[in-house]
Amino acid sequence: MYSELKKIHIQGFKSIVDQEFEPGQVNVLIGANGSGKTALLEAIGMLSAAMNGTVDNEALQRRGVRLSASQLYKSSFENVDMPQIGLSLQWQDVKENEQWHYAVELEPANDNPSGTWSYHAESLELNNQLILKRKDKKIETYGTFPIKHQHYDAFTHDEGAKAAIHLTLSESKPASSKLFSAFSSRLKSYAIYTPTTPMLCDAITDMRSVSSHFMGLSGNRLAYAMHDLIDVENETYGHLDLDEVLDLLDWIDSIAVVSPTTDILSPVVPRLQKILRFTDFLMRKDNNKFTAYDTSEGSLYVFFLLTLAMHPYAPPLFAVENFDQALHPRLVRALAKSFCQAIFGNPRQPIAFLTTHNPLVLDGIDISDERVRLFAIDRDSKGYTTIRHVTVTEELLEEGKKGLTLSRLWVMGYLGGVPAL
Repeated sequence: MYSELKKIHIQGFKSIVDQEFEPGQVNVLIGANGSGKTALLEAIGMLSAAMNGTVDNEALQRRGVRLSASQLYKSSFENVDMPQIGLSLQWQDVKENEQWHYAVELEPANDNPSGTWSYHAESLELNNQLILKRKDKKIETYGTFPIKHQHYDAFTHDEGAKAAIHLTLSESKPASSKLFSAFSSRLKSYAIYTPTTPMLCDAITDMRSVSSHFMGLSGNRLAYAMHDLIDVENETYGHLDLDEVLDLLDWIDSIAVVSPTTDILSPVVPRLQKILRFTDFLMRKDNNKFTAYDTSEGSLYVFFLLTLAMHPYAPPLFAVENFDQALHPRLVRALAKSFCQAIFGNPRQPIAFLTTHNPLVLDGIDISDERVRLFAIDRDSKGYTTIRHVTVTEELLEEGKKGLTLSRLWVMGYLGGVPAL
């Protein structure tokens, strides 16, 4: 069963006062520093936690959301009085043609050391019919979705509505209950990845991970994840051709996941049971093997991003901060194209949100493909973040006929998402 994310609405979260947008499968966010790109990713993280029953420091940190004082999560502008953060999303089950809408209003419990947020209101609709809502601690169900009164006493904590939703649907419409569970599971594992070179080398350990079987949010355990994808005999890397991936990096002859040995890794370097071994075809054959600890950081970022797009244990909904980090502009252009191929060829049909400051990323994506969405993130005259879907217009087509690429159009200011400099 495949559910398609249709719309996300964010109110009162950091610089995002009131914005709604329709994501695709690969979503590229461009904008000036401080425009609100990360705030958008973190709002989805808070929505993920809310839909799955608990919003607290642990739930937010596990999803890669930066921990702040509770008041700093809320919009703080003159003439904006929004005591709650409002988050909602719409999705559709493609097979059953069922339309779902989930909404939540959250407010911080300032005296709680765990940073737990309270559910001020919560609701769920199916095909525009209200199934369940709650205001503070009172839960009500509607229409053809009755729930026995004696169940109410079980729903006095913040996981109440989640439990009530599952119980209500399972009693009145079991098939829909399975569809709801399938999508909420997709959203539950949402995480914001911020890879760093020391983490990708496994020189430092980061315990944050959405799964004990997958990479950490900063790139730990890359070798373990790649071990599941590389098939040297058939020359494949996931569903991509291994040689074509290696062609992105003009020095690698081969790559393998091996056990660490002192001939390729210093004994003073931290090590796991599996490490990456690269072979450099430009160097002498008796001294041309390197581990992730000694290789170029750009190579590690390429494999990290493609592994994230293809791995069966990767979150089906995820974000990557600074997609272009450590990558040459031409390499990041080619990688953006390969990343889209990796996402589209994945039978799990993951959804990705990517932030970038490198114009060449735009030349590696096809915004005429409905699965790819480019969003320009800006701050208006009041400081509010705006989210605008950049589409193919007659104006852009005319500029394209003059030989101007998307990257040049962005830098020239045609697409938005640029600082006022």
